[in-house]
Amino acid sequence: MKKIYVAIAIIVLVIMVWKLIPTEKRKLEKDILNIRKAFENENAQQVVQYIDPAYQDLSGRTHEEITQVIAQFFTEVDSIRVQMSGLKLSIDSTDEDNVTFASCSLGIRVLARYEGEKVLAFGGVVRPGPVRAFFRKTADRYRIYHAEY
Repeated sequence: MKKIYVAIAIIVLVIMVWKLIPTEKRKLEKDILNIRKAFENENAQQVVQYIDPAYQDLSGRTHEEITQVIAQFFTEVDSIRVQMSGLKLSIDSTDEDNVTFASCSLGIRVLARYEGEKVLAFGGVVRPGPVRAFFRKTADRYRIYHAEY
């Protein structure tokens, strides 16, 4: 009987350790949630830390342009709320320099207060706007280097 309890305890311990070990997907998800939190807190410096200097989106915006758009958005609105749904993560590859590339797809809806009114800043009324983001891992975090929205 005692052996059964020991075996069960070992199995539970192994499962707990396995769940707590950080994987690349968990690190990417944590960084995405940190971007969301920084955006909701209107912390432009922290948001920009997650944007790669070589950033370019589908509409041709560069790192400097997207940084200006974010800063302007933060000055014009209050009380930002970001709703995310359907987050799908993928660790794509690692290159010869041991740089990890990843991507995610999700639905995003951004609500904000503008001149006292609650407005929809991004996404649809019925469904969130689809977003696909591509990340490059730096020493301490994943950074967005390309986005499609």
